[in-house]
Amino acid sequence: MPIYEYSALNSAGKKIKGLVDADTLRAARQKLRSQNVFPTDIKESIKAAKDNKQNVSNILGDRVSLKDLTIATRLLATLSNAGLPLVAALTSLSEQIDHPSLKRIIVDIKERVEQGSSLAKTLANYPKVFPRLYVNMVASGEASGTLDTILENLADYYEAQMELRRKISGALFYPILMFGFCILIVIGLVTFVVPNIVEIFVKQKITLPLPTQIVIFASNAITGYWWAMIIAIALTLSLIKYYYGQPKGRAWFDSKLLRAPLYGEIYRKIATARVAATLGTLLNGGVELLTALDIVKNIVGNTHMKKALEDARDGVREGRNLGKELSKSGYFPNLLSQMVSIGEKSGKLETMLAKAGKAFSSEVNASIAGLTSLIEPLMMIVLGGIVFAIVISILMPMMQLMQAVKPGG
Repeated sequence: MPIYEYSALNSAGKKIKGLVDADTLRAARQKLRSQNVFPTDIKESIKAAKDNKQNVSNILGDRVSLKDLTIATRLLATLSNAGLPLVAALTSLSEQIDHPSLKRIIVDIKERVEQGSSLAKTLANYPKVFPRLYVNMVASGEASGTLDTILENLADYYEAQMELRRKISGALFYPILMFGFCILIVIGLVTFVVPNIVEIFVKQKITLPLPTQIVIFASNAITGYWWAMIIAIALTLSLIKYYYGQPKGRAWFDSKLLRAPLYGEIYRKIATARVAATLGTLLNGGVELLTALDIVKNIVGNTHMKKALEDARDGVREGRNLGKELSKSGYFPNLLSQMVSIGEKSGKLETMLAKAGKAFSSEVNASIAGLTSLIEPLMMIVLGGIVFAIVISILMPMMQLMQAVKPGG
């Protein structure tokens, strides 16, 4: 928003100078007059505009988590349903928000809405905080006069997305924790226990069996070249990240993710659940289908699924059915295509999409639970086998040593 520098007379006739922000020069004059300040000279301030741009950039640079956005949306929906005007609801919301960056953003939004800007247009100034889905839903709510309902739908949608993330991270937390703990045990055995025992064998000049030699080699490599291993791992991860950042590399990785054993199916279901839930929320909010598809394709991280949604959008634009278009790529489950086709025929597409989103979310939870129950014993078997191999490699020369020190041996 432009900032104007003015010289003016106040109600007491005293000369004053200051700054005022407004959409236009005329709006700036009207704003000053409403405050009993009568400008004699007013012009846009270049320095203040630069400072304001820097402040906005600082705010935009701060991250606002999905949790903070969801809480703010739920509070605003509750305040709107209580009958508060939008400006009053935003004022109350800014007082209840704890996140400093989000609080500053809400205050700025309130001031712009108070000056006559629409809420959706104001939200669009913060694309890193309010996604395109959010802005389009709010614009639809303002146009139809159902902003309170739209805000409730948005809060429900984001709460469902948070719950799905929580279940996925919760299901994977224990296996990852156990895997890390077991790896630390193996490293501890190889770096601290094995060298001390091997020293005894060397002093006794015992011929070491092959398994023991392999363990000693691994121990020496870890203790002597741990820094090289860290550099190699960091370099490998950097190369992978660079390759993934290239279009060709991104396409290759995304293709492998879709076809990965066990995980590939879960990955597709997670993406399908998000697509169905988001598309249903947009349509329920009054956003037209083509616009909704254009938004939904951007929430899918996989390039191949994004291309499939773009092709589906183009097919719908040409008059074809969405259900059939989604089934062409083979990336989305047949159940989604069938439910979308039923919704199109019955005229209740948004309802069927909402049901599909819940159905696939439930399938994701069940699949993750099943995968976790499979990974845990498999991981314990593999790591247990490694520990067993280390123990055996130590016991074999120990048995030779015992034979050597036996009387008459």
